[in-house]
Amino acid sequence: MFQIRNKTILAAAVSALTSLIGIGAAYAAGAPKGDPVVIGVIEDRSGSATFYSQESVKAIKLFAESINKGEVAYMGGTAGSDAGIQGRPIELIFEDDENNANLTVVKSRRLIERGADILFFLSGSGATMQGRVVCAEQKILCIAPTNVSSRLVSPPNNEYIFTMAPISEISGSAYIDAWKKLGFKRIAVISDSSPTSRVVRDAYKKTWEAAGFETVADEMMEIGSTDANSQVMRVRGQNPDVVFDSFASAAESAAMYKSLQRFGVKAQRWAQNNLTATPKIWELAGNAVDGTLVVDPIGPGNPNTDAVKAIYEKTHGKDTFVWLHAVVWDGLMLVKTAAKSAKSLEGTALRDAVEKITAFPSAFGQKGNTLNFARGVHNGTSEKGLVIVQFKNQKPSVLWDVYQPTK
Repeated sequence: MFQIRNKTILAAAVSALTSLIGIGAAYAAGAPKGDPVVIGVIEDRSGSATFYSQESVKAIKLFAESINKGEVAYMGGTAGSDAGIQGRPIELIFEDDENNANLTVVKSRRLIERGADILFFLSGSGATMQGRVVCAEQKILCIAPTNVSSRLVSPPNNEYIFTMAPISEISGSAYIDAWKKLGFKRIAVISDSSPTSRVVRDAYKKTWEAAGFETVADEMMEIGSTDANSQVMRVRGQNPDVVFDSFASAAESAAMYKSLQRFGVKAQRWAQNNLTATPKIWELAGNAVDGTLVVDPIGPGNPNTDAVKAIYEKTHGKDTFVWLHAVVWDGLMLVKTAAKSAKSLEGTALRDAVEKITAFPSAFGQKGNTLNFARGVHNGTSEKGLVIVQFKNQKPSVLWDVYQPTK
């Protein structure tokens, strides 16, 4: 259903189908009607963000279909129980930016030319930084549900873009609180050479250095490298308390964990939440990833998470649900809620409607977690959107029993 691009052709096709079957099955009572609400999606099919981008793409395709069927889980009271958005079907169109910031602007404009009413960025944070310029120029609502860089929602060019996931500074505070509890002082960070990895690394470093922690090693692994032996040996020589994984690319991240295991690095492993978002890393790293701790948006005990997880795993199978899927759900539901209030798809009207949304029930974080937006506040989460999980048997399956964010 998402391959039809021309709205006139779509309407004609639906009309013809309804006539042929003689009943209103194409638009049964309560089903979405009329011209589609077109959501343009920037994805990465071939760059360094491919693994987590394609996880997000699977989610937006499935959840758009679910919403078109009127499956809104616990969100009926907030977003409305009608199918689709404003009673109209959701149509998705896609462009691949290859996680290349130079392409993101071009591809974003192309989506608008193809009829997109709203843009979703499901590529890397570095690429989205450039794409948001188009949001401001064209005054179109943009959602970057999976990106964690606070720069995306900071001036300039932040007027029309919103993010769902906890920003790195909020996650950084949880890391800092945990490390203080453990008495740690010396942090080593290893990243890859992708723009997204650099953006996220810099944000975390700024947060922990401002809190008085020392960065004793800052190593980078080139995309395409097959091992991190030299970087890990230099890290080991600094005897850090923590080795912090700031990777955006799956294969390189897995290679780093294997090198840490190979060289017997004793420092505790911590990772930003790309690790929990990318099951491919768990597969490639094997048991080298076990013991790693992550401040993550997904943990047990949130019934909203369980409801969305059930929708996702009904199609994709058990143990396939990660935090990326939850924040994509929230992004779609935020759009549905704003459109219900604004009664319009015009970008400024939608933007203004989002800036009035508070107590928005989220599919991630601790039980009862809500998102709260306001004028100029374009990431609505808090530390209640976080839990600390530990890897065991190559999965983020254990809640850490030392400390959990409580604010």
